[in-house]
Amino acid sequence: MPAIPEIEALVIESVRMLAEDFEVEVLKKPNRESPLYGEGGPLDSMALVNLIADVEEAVSEKFGASIALADERAMSAKKSPFRCVASLSEAIAERMPS
Repeated sequence: MPAIPEIEALVIESVRMLAEDFEVEVLKKPNRESPLYGEGGPLDSMALVNLIADVEEAVSEKFGASIALADERAMSAKKSPFRCVASLSEAIAERMPS
């Protein structure tokens, strides 16, 4: 299983590429604390769906693992895993096969 810093690097790169495509200026230089979605987050639901698809594909390509980020656990969580880069990275780590 990859370490959190490796996962964060993958998420940061995915966010940066999405920011370029969607012209989200504030996310063009993301870091682990960058807000993504929800309170204070710059992404709308369409951009979030694209980010989830991009991250799932990147995880598959880089780590050879198939994960689903928009699952029941994510949708029912008290704190959204999509609120910032760090929380999204933690959600990915939790879903990685052991």
